[in-house]
Amino acid sequence: MSNPILAQRVFPAEQLKGLVYLFLRLHSQGLLIAQIFWGLWLFPMGYLAYKSGFLPRILGILLMIGCFGYVMQSFATFLLPSFKVNIIFYTSWGELLFVLWLLIKGVNVEQWEKRALESA
Repeated sequence: MSNPILAQRVFPAEQLKGLVYLFLRLHSQGLLIAQIFWGLWLFPMGYLAYKSGFLPRILGILLMIGCFGYVMQSFATFLLPSFKVNIIFYTSWGELLFVLWLLIKGVNVEQWEKRALESA
């Protein structure tokens, strides 16, 4: 059905519009499901950043808060579809700060080498 002319012969225009709407809605629901997993990976990463000592502990805490923000946003959208507050906007700052910290400042190399010598 890659040929649009063929699709117009098989389905009337109203059915095509209905199918387009259905698939757009399914796509948005699929993104909500994926958003749960985008958030869940932030908790172990935040915990590791908190415990590592190579990064500021506040970054780990902010990443773990971001995890709960993504999960709450996903479930709130599923349970209350008319609820239009964007929780992620307030809780996902840890991701941005984490990337900026790694790009600008990097990890604490002295602490890294100290830990490497301790474990050897």
